[in-house]
Amino acid sequence: MPISQSDLLFKLIKSLTKAEKRNFKLYSKRLHNEGDAKILHLFDILEKQRQYNEEEVLEKLSQQKNQYINLKRLLYEHLLISLRLIHIRKDMEIQARELLDYASILYGKGLYIQALKILQRAKSFTEKNKLDYLLLEITEFEKKIESRHITRSSTERMDELTAEASMINRRVTNIVALSNLKLKLQRLFINQGYIRDENDQKQVEQLFQEYLPHGAHFNFSFFEQIHLFQSYFWYHYIQLQFERCHHFAHNWVNLFQENPLMIEKDVDMYMKGLHHLLTTAFYLKDYPVFIATLDTLEKFRKDSYATFTMNSKILSFLYVHQGRMNRHFMEGTFAEGIQQHVPRTLKRIQGYKNKLDPHKIMILYYKIAWMYFADGKAGKAIDYLNKIINDPARHLRDDIQIYARLLFLMAHYDLKNYDLLEYLIAGTQRMFEKAKEQGTYHSDVLLFMKKIATTDPRSSILLFEKFLARLKELEKNPYEKRAFVYLDMISWIESKLAGKSIREISQEKFKNIENATHTFF
Repeated sequence: MPISQSDLLFKLIKSLTKAEKRNFKLYSKRLHNEGDAKILHLFDILEKQRQYNEEEVLEKLSQQKNQYINLKRLLYEHLLISLRLIHIRKDMEIQARELLDYASILYGKGLYIQALKILQRAKSFTEKNKLDYLLLEITEFEKKIESRHITRSSTERMDELTAEASMINRRVTNIVALSNLKLKLQRLFINQGYIRDENDQKQVEQLFQEYLPHGAHFNFSFFEQIHLFQSYFWYHYIQLQFERCHHFAHNWVNLFQENPLMIEKDVDMYMKGLHHLLTTAFYLKDYPVFIATLDTLEKFRKDSYATFTMNSKILSFLYVHQGRMNRHFMEGTFAEGIQQHVPRTLKRIQGYKNKLDPHKIMILYYKIAWMYFADGKAGKAIDYLNKIINDPARHLRDDIQIYARLLFLMAHYDLKNYDLLEYLIAGTQRMFEKAKEQGTYHSDVLLFMKKIATTDPRSSILLFEKFLARLKELEKNPYEKRAFVYLDMISWIESKLAGKSIREISQEKFKNIENATHTFF
């Protein structure tokens, strides 16, 4: 097993839990030759290092570099074997594959009746846990044995087996088609963002109809339904149809809650459904559903955290912390958010910094920047906006870059850095010319910032009033919905006109929606 980068082994060791390290040491004690002792010695050296230092390792091992490469490869393989042994009773797919491996070994020894019995156990297990891909493999293995040997199975059993194979094949085909559709929609969103006009909308509709499998959706299996809901969610999300997104996220979560065993099987997909339900409730200002969903997610995370994998821990952090911040945005409780949640979020970012995607960190920094800005701390907001604007991976999210730069201009305006604004606006204009995400809202905001930057603040009231009217008109444009969520320019302008803080404006708006109810599903 080649290891292409020197620190891959080091990263694997650093990702191990205490239980996994203890299990590896117990596993390695069962190995007796001299080479295995060197493997354990290498593990001990790397486990104690804070940063990977190859020269120190070679010195302590007293090994030549070519021997060290082989030792690394062996240690990597033994670690994976050890991890498989400790995780085999936690991962349903590993358990099912183990039964399949046993059946293959028995069949190879000519014990095909015993192999069939093991396959029956494997089939029951995979059917219970809805492991459709493996179920198809098991059924095809059964067919191979029945076709090559006299097993005294009845004709009815043969017909049943072929019918099973056809049904499972249809199910797997639909899952593959729907996962392909979801992936294409996500890729379209990453490349082009939300639809901007009717031509974009036609492109999305054409792609959806081309790849959507046709059939009796009402008779779909669990994962066929989940992939169908995900595909519809992304289809409507790209089109900014948040009510429809909300509907399919709700169906997604409900299906898991009606099948609790599936939550255990795919924790991440369940939490993602809760996250999408939470996000669309936030976009729609549906506070009762938002709070109920956030409470569900928080409770699930607390109750299940001990059983989470590292991936699940990271996802739960992202979803819960974004939800907490969005709650403060809805309620206008920015000071409380800064005091209670921002330090904890920053601590988790630091702890997961080598495992988080850069664009996820950008989103968190943007939310933190907005929280400071809305609380009247424009200087602190600029600190976090600089992290986004100067990030080496800034090309990953044109949309976040655009919102960050516009908020950056607003923060400098609040700090009365009028002389600096002209220079910053020119840089933002150049960035806009290269960006794919730019919409009417972004262009209008930038033009407005140009105007107020060169106008005496004492006489700019008319400009603010005119632009507020323009924003109210633009807010009705279905292609500009998300921009108003990410950059609440309206509240900022209203705070200027009313002589109030954004916090006060947000809290007044919250009172109007606090008891609102929606019936989207």
